[in-house]
Amino acid sequence: MKIVYIDINTLGHHIPYISALVNGCDNEAVAILPQRVEELNCRQYKYETSDRKNGKRSFLQFKKWINEIYEYVEKENPDVVHFLNADFFYRYFGYGLNKFKKYKTVTTMHCLRDGFLNKMSAKMISSSVDSVVLHSEFLKDKLSCYGKTNGVHIEYPNFKKSPYSKTDDKEYYGLDVAVPVLGCIGETRNDKGLDIMLEALRNVKYPFQLLVAGKPVHFDEEYIKEKTAAFSNKVRTKLEFLSDEDFLRAINATDIIVVPYRKVFDAASGPLGEGVALGRCIVGPDHGNLCNTITKNHLGYTFESENPLSLAETLNEVLQKEFVTDEVYENYRKTLDVSCFLNSYNNLYNSL
Repeated sequence: MKIVYIDINTLGHHIPYISALVNGCDNEAVAILPQRVEELNCRQYKYETSDRKNGKRSFLQFKKWINEIYEYVEKENPDVVHFLNADFFYRYFGYGLNKFKKYKTVTTMHCLRDGFLNKMSAKMISSSVDSVVLHSEFLKDKLSCYGKTNGVHIEYPNFKKSPYSKTDDKEYYGLDVAVPVLGCIGETRNDKGLDIMLEALRNVKYPFQLLVAGKPVHFDEEYIKEKTAAFSNKVRTKLEFLSDEDFLRAINATDIIVVPYRKVFDAASGPLGEGVALGRCIVGPDHGNLCNTITKNHLGYTFESENPLSLAETLNEVLQKEFVTDEVYENYRKTLDVSCFLNSYNNLYNSL
């Protein structure tokens, strides 16, 4: 079986994701990407047309990009075409996917966005492909509520772990090994709610340290310093695009992974999954997929979404007690193994 994988990004989590599929699935693989990736053991095409022009995604530019992708796919004549991030089809309601109808097509949809137009777009994307992969049962059920039954649940796995000890990684980030570390890891986008976390910490009564590591997007170093001036000695930051190693070390240095995401965020969380793989306590909001994942799998605690006082109360509760994983937690943790991820994708491709 020949599978063509298509993505618009080769940064962050995109590389371990496609690398696992290309190098781990028992199929002939071809990749179409914006740049060549050395660790991929397969034939690759580097497309010349960006899906954006001057940072903006115009319809004409997007159409031109689709046409170039289609030329490469036609040349390969695969059994399956897999778009690894269907989210970039939202803007134009799945335009271009019907072009690939003569092949079996799969899209991986990392989020289901709320709102009438987003819902309509998700339905049109789903109608244009054979299967839609979603990284939680909650999102699969949500797609079913839209009337689309071609959703497939495959958990987002833990690809790697830090090669260092927890103590080493705490010291790497300048943290006290004896004080609990709260971690907000990843880009400081507005939807990820770092400002909610910083506001909440003003009302936390028990000893803590905060590690903020990731590319600054909406909230920068100056903003963080201003909001944490009253407890600046408890804060460590690494505000830059994190290498794979630095990301894994940041997760490993953290005792409690906090994902204070806003209601607009309804997708799987990378730091949550990485934290669970290490047996960490998770604190997240009481809405959507995050709430469902945390509560259903006994991963930790939830607070009222977008409410800093509720988050502070939850953190005060968490910091008073030792978190111990149970059987439900451990069973979920097993599903994050890469072998489960690859078996699920192999089963999907074979079913098509």
